[in-house]
Amino acid sequence: MAPPAIASLDSYSREELLAEAAAGSPITNAKPAPGLPAHLKVAGDLDVAARRYRANDAVPSLAELKRAIPAHCFKPSTLRSLSYVARDLVALAALYAGAYATHGTKAAVLYLPFFWFFAGLFFWALFVLAHDCGHGSFSRSKTVNSIVGHALNSFILVPYHSWRITHRDHHKNTGNYERDEIFYPLPESEYAGVKGIAKWVYSNTFFLACFGYPIYLLRGYGNRKQNASHLSPSSELFVNDLERSQVTLSVACWWAMASALAVAAYRYGAGIVAVYYGVPYLIYCTWLLVVTFLHHTEPGTMWYNSANWNYVKGNLQSVDRVYGWLENLHHDIGSSHTTHHLFSAIPHYHLREAAAAIKPLVGDLYNVSEKPVLSALWEAIAAWSQSHVIPDGTDVFSIPAPGRSKAE
Repeated sequence: MAPPAIASLDSYSREELLAEAAAGSPITNAKPAPGLPAHLKVAGDLDVAARRYRANDAVPSLAELKRAIPAHCFKPSTLRSLSYVARDLVALAALYAGAYATHGTKAAVLYLPFFWFFAGLFFWALFVLAHDCGHGSFSRSKTVNSIVGHALNSFILVPYHSWRITHRDHHKNTGNYERDEIFYPLPESEYAGVKGIAKWVYSNTFFLACFGYPIYLLRGYGNRKQNASHLSPSSELFVNDLERSQVTLSVACWWAMASALAVAAYRYGAGIVAVYYGVPYLIYCTWLLVVTFLHHTEPGTMWYNSANWNYVKGNLQSVDRVYGWLENLHHDIGSSHTTHHLFSAIPHYHLREAAAAIKPLVGDLYNVSEKPVLSALWEAIAAWSQSHVIPDGTDVFSIPAPGRSKAE
């Protein structure tokens, strides 16, 4: 479905805002839904909401789920984690050796697309390992987590502590549209405050694809905070002196990498840096955006306000997806993501075992999509385009399938 057209990028009245958000969409006013408690204001697909809604006390507790998981799943091995870093770095070294050998030859025309795809994939794989560092699931040592996390994230231009802090907030509030940190549907009042071209980006362009993540690091998501830069220790994202001092260190590492790239561009030419670093970097950014978006956007999954949310229920709205033969290369980030969201201290290599242990307790509340990734992405983008704004005061929102104009 084509997203609604935008008449102006400057300012919206409330009426214009709701008209745009509702164009071709089932999102009108939140209202009671049959089969749900009468006091709940529900938006989106009412039929799915009635089937999938659970009161907070009707889902297993986190303690119950944890008891079902073998204890060894919570124990990271520094040596094993480092072996994955070594694997990815060796793969990148081999790719860059091939790039060096073919540079300036006719073979480069054939090699470069191969190099770009796999170098971008392994940039993304390094991000996943740094992600484990940020959760403390890479090693039991905070020092190891910090050193490795800074090294890997700085190489791909991510300020480690800045990202770690905001990603922690995402995990703590997943499925709560009032408090989550990324990819939540915006209440109409928040969306009304989004300025200029950002409205168009949220509505029509899937967050500018490969440029979405760098933009997010610079300005954040939504409109709750006016200074949401991950590159500023004074950002509203960071709330105390400890966080600000950690962010200062990470931003210094980010600038060190950016300066190294600038020196390389001066010495070898901007074109060389763009071809051999810039393109893989943008492919990695695309991976990050697509995978994260698909983890949290699927027709039928639910968003709650704070009064109707709890940690388990919210994180069960994540979606597991499998990326075929690529899954192992990016460290199973897709196949057990819901379990990771519930228990972020579990290292990636134990997540499948942990997921198998809790699925019987959770039943059909555990979301697994077996759709081909590209078709799932197309469906998720279309669903987002029609329902990225929800009425103020919504208690429960179920993402409707594209084109679904009413509960059927």
